[in-house]
Amino acid sequence: MKFLKRIRMPIRLLSLLPVLSLVLAFGINFLATDARAQIISATTIFPVSDANYGCYRIPAVMTLKDGSILAFAEGRPANCPDFGNIQVVMRRSTDGGTTWSPITVVASNGTLEAGNAVPVLDTLDPNYPQGRLFLFYNIGNNSEANVRNGNGLREQMVITSTDGGLSWSSPGNITSQTALMGAAPYNNPADWRDLAMGPGHGLQLADGRIVVPGNYTAGAPQPNWGDGRAYAFYTTDHGATYHIGGNTGYPGSNESSAAALSTGAVMINSRNQSGLTKNRIVSTSTDEAVNFSYGAPNTTLIDPICEGSILNIMWNGKPYLIFSNPASTTSRDHLTVRGSKDDGASWPFSLLITSGSSAYSDLTQLDANTIGIVYENGSNGIRFMKVPVSRVITSP
Repeated sequence: MKFLKRIRMPIRLLSLLPVLSLVLAFGINFLATDARAQIISATTIFPVSDANYGCYRIPAVMTLKDGSILAFAEGRPANCPDFGNIQVVMRRSTDGGTTWSPITVVASNGTLEAGNAVPVLDTLDPNYPQGRLFLFYNIGNNSEANVRNGNGLREQMVITSTDGGLSWSSPGNITSQTALMGAAPYNNPADWRDLAMGPGHGLQLADGRIVVPGNYTAGAPQPNWGDGRAYAFYTTDHGATYHIGGNTGYPGSNESSAAALSTGAVMINSRNQSGLTKNRIVSTSTDEAVNFSYGAPNTTLIDPICEGSILNIMWNGKPYLIFSNPASTTSRDHLTVRGSKDDGASWPFSLLITSGSSAYSDLTQLDANTIGIVYENGSNGIRFMKVPVSRVITSP
């Protein structure tokens, strides 16, 4: 039988024993802390530019019934101006966002503008038990500044797909039902001029009504965008007809996203184009977007005058609101996902997605425990990230 030799430790090593003991005792906690702090990985799905487009901007995202994820963006061939030859492009993932299909064009307007994609999945039409996908978008023949000054026209279009976006219907022009345009051929005395929807996903309510938020200007330009209002249009018959809903009343309320509250009310969360406060403008409707309360700034939801996205989800049997935007009053950075468990009365939960350059974003629920976000991330292009709901809502 062999005997172990007595080990003589150097004095220096002996002096480290208390420290080593602490490491051994708390090492598991250190590792757990590191795991909790680990950055969630993101994938670039639209680059800053490529051989076909000088710029990709304005993302939107939708999850289909089979779990496929559709990501939309504006492909802008001539660099990044907001007006010009702009097309709505799309990519698809069938493996939860790990890989993506090649970029395809789903909507265009010749050499002019087609943008502000708003996808909505209609899951309640009995004629389409697998769901029917709507893609609403704007077209225009002049820049926003010129249209706002009465020179040019912006219109609202829709295409649909019954095979999950593999093929699309011919575009339909719904402007006469969804807006009160002053320009020919509409000639409406309300004199709506600039016109937009979304951008980002739309909303279907429990009774099947589809609500699309947007914004318009009416009449001559006013200081601080006083001629602008956020509003919504809707359909109650799965896109056979459309109706103009209420507006938020707040001067300068602009690009908007909508969510359903636990009470059945509809909330619109809007960009404050006036810049008079650096906060999101929030308004609610108790009659399914027919009328809205007068919008008010939410002092928690700070904003540098940018688009944001709001999403209602169910998690662990409870309703929550999820919101994303650049959480800054000075610049488009610090993209943050926030959570509310009281219909937006408070926002106690938050998760920083990136502290760097970040602008437009859109949210979708991927499965029972995961949300997805697409977002502009400066030189990284438009990125996609899967976020466990538990990373946002930390105390259900």
